[in-house]
Amino acid sequence: MKLINPCGVFEVNGSPLTPREPIIEDSVVGLFTNDKKNADILLSHVKELLEQRFGIKKFVWFRKQASAPASFTDQFIAECDVVAAAVCD
Repeated sequence: MKLINPCGVFEVNGSPLTPREPIIEDSVVGLFTNDKKNADILLSHVKELLEQRFGIKKFVWFRKQASAPASFTDQFIAECDVVAAAVCD
């Protein structure tokens, strides 16, 4: 018997992560969700962890419809130092 993988052959290429901004107490964190089920719940947990671990006090939410491209407002971009995103199903 010969078994054949129906997925074919694939190759994984690693890439380094983009350098991250430091998170400090005065940081303004943007919370971006695509409004799919549980994305807001995940980001609420991320928010709680950032409050506890880093003392973050200011968060700005940005929501978009799941099927639409993100159109960030200039205000959102200018106001946030870092952004955490959740796209869930």
